This record gives sequence, structure tokens and C-alpha cells, in this order.
Amino acid sequence: MALTTVIWDFDGTILDTEWPAYVSAKREFDRLGVELDLAEWQETIGTADHDPWWEVLRDRAGGLGEPDEVVLSRYRTLKNELTDAAPLMDGVEAAFETVRASGARAAVASSSSIDWVERHIRRHGLWHHLVAVATRTDVGVKRTKPAPDLFLLAAERAAADPETCLVIEDSVHGVVAAKTAGMTVIAVPNRITSGQDFTAADHVVDSVAAIDLASMLAA
Repeated sequence: MALTTVIWDFDGTILDTEWPAYVSAKREFDRLGVELDLAEWQETIGTADHDPWWEVLRDRAGGLGEPDEVVLSRYRTLKNELTDAAPLMDGVEAAFETVRASGARAAVASSSSIDWVERHIRRHGLWHHLVAVATRTDVGVKRTKPAPDLFLLAAERAAADPETCLVIEDSVHGVVAAKTAGMTVIAVPNRITSGQDFTAADHVVDSVAAIDLASMLAA
């Protein structure tokens, strides 16, 4: 069956928002002398259904050492500064243009909130490419990836059969969700998700720029 729709993950796939989040949280762990291992952080990537990092830190350190609002404000400030300074992931802008030129549709399925996703996609001038967006705002935290709900909703909103959807993902949670939804999946690991087990993906590439979307959408 020919592919009709490319469904993108957002965080770590379109924009590297994951490294800024890790670095910003790690600074708070370091402040209290608590280790935040990257492998542990990886387990939360791609899903919203997990304990927030500040609760983990509170438990391990016996408190945050400062009022919650002070800690979270400092974290968000650094994370937003680093995210705003980050360029689109390699090959993303050209890939969106390829999808448009092919006559296929583009959508986003993200475990983040609609406010977060829309803000950054609009900021980078990609919003007009999308025919559908599905986020945790739509399905709730418990039905984010690895549940298939986000991908199925994105397909429904794009008027696409799941079997005709190609998903581009950076995390194992996202790959599992997309495969459960019955879609073809390309995994594009980044510096946060590199080393995860992507054997469930149909293809694994080093960057979006390495995907021959033109050929795949013409098949």
C-alpha cells in the first residue's frame, strides 16, 4: 500500500528539545550532589507517563533545598534558552518540503503539550506544512507513547489509513507506539536516545537527511 502521510514525532526529531531538558534537570541534581544518569533519563524519553524529575530529586535528596517554584523556574529558564537557540534537526526542513512536493500529507504526534509543540513549530516556520497534530493535550498523560493513541489520532485527523503512514521517531517509546498503530517507522536516534534498542523499527538512520523520502513516497 502506497504511503500517503508522514507523521513526525516532535521532541528530539524535529527539534532537539531533549538535550536542553536533560542538561537543565542535571544541573539541579548536581546542585544537591545527586547523580542523574543519562540511561535513567532515556527511560522517560518519548512518553509523559512517568514521575517528574523534580519529584525523583526530592525523594533522593530529601528535599529540593529551595522552594519548588524557584527550582522549576530556574530549570525552565535554562531549558527554554537552550531550546530556543537550537536549530532544526539536520534534514528536517528539506524533508517537509519533499513531503509537500510529493503530494503527501504531514502530521505531528507528540507526547508533549500542544502549547509546547505549536510554539516551536510555528517559530521555525513549519506549522503551515501540517494537516494534523495530536498531542498529550488530546489524549491525556496515561495514553501517550508507548500507547498507540497519538499516532492513531494523528492518522484519523489526517484522513489517512494507518497502513499508509510513515512515522519518523527518535525514541523506543515512539517506535513501539507507531508499530502498535500499524505504521511503518523510521528511527532517527539522537544524542539522548542513541544506544536504545531500535530493532522494532523498520529502518534506523543517523539523521533525517539520510532518509530518501522522495523515493519512499513515490513507491
